Amino acid sequence: MSVVDVAIQESHLRLLNAELVRADNIERAAYILFGTSRIGSDPFSGEPRVRISIKEVLPVTHSEIKSADARHVSWSTERYAQLLADAERLGHNVGIAHSHPCGPETFSTQDDLNEAELIRMAQNRNGSDALLASLLITGGGAMRARLWSSPQRRDDALFIRTIGGRWRIFANAPRTSGGDGEAWSRQSLALGPAFNELVRGLRVGVVGAGGTGSPLLQQLARLGVGNIAIFDPDTVEVSNLNRVYGATRDDAELRRSKIEVAQREINRMGLGTNVVTFDDWIGSERCRDALKSLDIIFGCTDDHDGRGLLNRLAYYYLIPVIDVGLSLRVTERHGETRLDGDGRVTVLEPGASCLLCRRVIDPVIASEEALRRSDPTEYERRKAEAYVRGEGNPAPAVISFTTSVATMALEEMIQRLQAFRGTDGAIANRVRRFGFAEDVRPGAKTEHCRICGNPRIQGAGDIEPFLGRVG
Repeated sequence: MSVVDVAIQESHLRLLNAELVRADNIERAAYILFGTSRIGSDPFSGEPRVRISIKEVLPVTHSEIKSADARHVSWSTERYAQLLADAERLGHNVGIAHSHPCGPETFSTQDDLNEAELIRMAQNRNGSDALLASLLITGGGAMRARLWSSPQRRDDALFIRTIGGRWRIFANAPRTSGGDGEAWSRQSLALGPAFNELVRGLRVGVVGAGGTGSPLLQQLARLGVGNIAIFDPDTVEVSNLNRVYGATRDDAELRRSKIEVAQREINRMGLGTNVVTFDDWIGSERCRDALKSLDIIFGCTDDHDGRGLLNRLAYYYLIPVIDVGLSLRVTERHGETRLDGDGRVTVLEPGASCLLCRRVIDPVIASEEALRRSDPTEYERRKAEAYVRGEGNPAPAVISFTTSVATMALEEMIQRLQAFRGTDGAIANRVRRFGFAEDVRPGAKTEHCRICGNPRIQGAGDIEPFLGRVG
């Protein structure tokens, strides 16, 4: 048996509810096109996992329905056969969704029989690797999902996760206990006890454990997040001590890894947080299963190539990425020295502009960084001949500003999970201008973007090469 979960865009869930759950209480159905993510070993449990990411929802039309009432729906499978042919060509799978407006809140015996026939039809047409996902929506608002890998085998999804303006989790199994209730009693007064249970079950990744990643990790653990993955290949230096929480001079002199320091400080809290660490660059194969298994990722890395990878990951796998950036500059104005700074928090997910469109990532710098990582000798040769740029001067860094931006990012996660600003309070891109004591929300041009403007890749899941990245 595999552990299964489902990711669906909020816009697709709204469409399903509008099409399948109506006031007349008649059962209805839709096709779903989905990608898959196969995780060989979950970093927290060691179990294999399969993640389903919904790419498209296609309601079954009135002309296709043979009969329907409050207890059943039957329709022609002619379009299903055509969708299977398209799926084989395009590399995705076909599933179904239907409603039980009057109950039951579980799949029926008839559903079992019908779906076994559909997976048999899919595998006869597309081969034994074809899968069938099935979603059930009830009149009471409950959701269930399962994955058929053969006519004899089906695995229930543990949860269904939505992304968009709100991040909801429909759990199909008892939720993880909130742990030490007293530790979060004050938090529950502000955000509700359900919030504590929700974050306890989350799997959150932080890429970069430096200036912004370090305060984020401290806050995530104290917020009650139950599972945290930390990615950073760097070690502590003396110049890091002004902003990396928990780091000591001994850590710098012994060149301890940043992930070791972060894990040590979280463990010292005694809050029961499950922490896994990776001292590789996130593009390495060792990090791949861990990245694909996460529910939310915070990008706290300075490199353009790493940002580019996370930028794609958010759209291919429907895993929201909250990218964090900070730029401090010392300037002269009218004979006066001033410190100007911009802190940025950008949420990456379908429906939002990506970092390329927002001109956060420079593709030329990203390719140079990739070369330095893959072929240091060639990189040095090109740098000597001025074909690539060398490392510049170190950037200014102040703990109050790095912590402030980290807190902005965490606030956005809380908003998406709990809506403390109200249902319309999500902010896709927020910039804090420290020198002017103001926040702004810059837009971006997304037309014809191959990442955020390309529905074909959104929810595609596993493809070769990974994330469509060559080299």
